[in-house]
Amino acid sequence: MDVIRLDDKERMGEIISCLEKKFTIQRHRWVNDAFTLLIATILSQNTNDRNSSRAFQALMKRFEVKPKVLAELKPEEIKPFIKCAGLYEVRSRRIVVISKEVLQRFNGNLDDVLKLPLPEARRTLMSLGGVGPKTADILLNFLGDKAVMPIDTNIFRVVNRIGLVKGRNYERTRAVLEKLIPPEKLREMHLLLIKLGREICRPRKPVCTICPINGLCDFDRGEEFNSRL
Repeated sequence: MDVIRLDDKERMGEIISCLEKKFTIQRHRWVNDAFTLLIATILSQNTNDRNSSRAFQALMKRFEVKPKVLAELKPEEIKPFIKCAGLYEVRSRRIVVISKEVLQRFNGNLDDVLKLPLPEARRTLMSLGGVGPKTADILLNFLGDKAVMPIDTNIFRVVNRIGLVKGRNYERTRAVLEKLIPPEKLREMHLLLIKLGREICRPRKPVCTICPINGLCDFDRGEEFNSRL
């Protein structure tokens, strides 16, 4: 299929429409507490959804996921329950440290942080040990209702192949997508692009023949480099 040549803003509008028709996403919030989402996001870093979900559910069954509870634990007490997520030595220490920090700096509640203006809220969250831009942006978008686009590995790969952004610079990719996607669509597009990357635009052997945005994509199917993004 020939690629349709549109300016990027118009092309993104077509992409949004195509993905909305192709995929169904859950619109309800499965976590309503900022600290709980923070811990879940820490467990999701550099692992797949199945393993991170198993780890999070195991942790929740054993301990109350609250700063005052987790801050009193030793990493050794957490490790057995999050082992399936991998990197459990690092994650268990990070969970204890960040629990203490949230307790000491914010009295165990991040709600007021999420109410701050976006730049200040983002800086404050990223000042917590182990919280990078993606984790901060997930909290700000999903619970803070801020117009920010969290970027994960799938999104990097998809937008590179589409030709909207080149490279893996987080802040640049986020800024470009936030200009192209209407603010009210950022959360939905975060989920839709991830779904596209997992199910169709896979790292190896992307299934371009069934891709809903095939004709809007710059992906050169002969480039081995692209298959590794």
